[in-house]
Amino acid sequence: MSKLHYFTVLLLIILLAVVSGWVFESLEKSPILTKEKLRHVPDYFLTNFTATTVNKKGQPDYKVQAKHLEHYPDDSSMKLQHPSISFYENNNLSWTAQADQALIFQQSKEIHLTGNVTLNQVVSTNKNKTPVMLNAEQLIIESDNKLAHTKSNVKVTQGSNTIQAVGMRADMKQNRIEFLSQTRSHYVLPAK
Repeated sequence: MSKLHYFTVLLLIILLAVVSGWVFESLEKSPILTKEKLRHVPDYFLTNFTATTVNKKGQPDYKVQAKHLEHYPDDSSMKLQHPSISFYENNNLSWTAQADQALIFQQSKEIHLTGNVTLNQVVSTNKNKTPVMLNAEQLIIESDNKLAHTKSNVKVTQGSNTIQAVGMRADMKQNRIEFLSQTRSHYVLPAK
């Protein structure tokens, strides 16, 4: 073989090495990223469980019990079957909530209850007060602020008195309920 042939082969090898190095360097600088969306599939589940959240003082803030819980990693939500939630104020049970199903979002800050929802005020025995019982098909509870609200039909009962409305906001700390529209009430006068 001639020197020209060896020189051509050597030049091709050097050119191939330079191009290969350039390709690998550009791949390192701008890697190809694929944004694969996580599927909405549970990564774990619990059955017949109880979980208690405590406040900054170490006292119970609220307690959740349910027959079944599924956690979804794509949006960090939880789906509960037949939940029962107990809310505490100053270490005393103040309200309870039950439903057929619940979805918990935003790191347990928002609880969406659906199906046969009840929210019941718990009154200690030393108070002469009749507890409030609320029924709705949907209810959202903001656990940090202890606020509850719905846009659905709601029925509130206190003793023999009832109020029905469409939409409601409740402050469970202040024991205050605001009805949004189409409010109808039935009030029974106390016996003399």
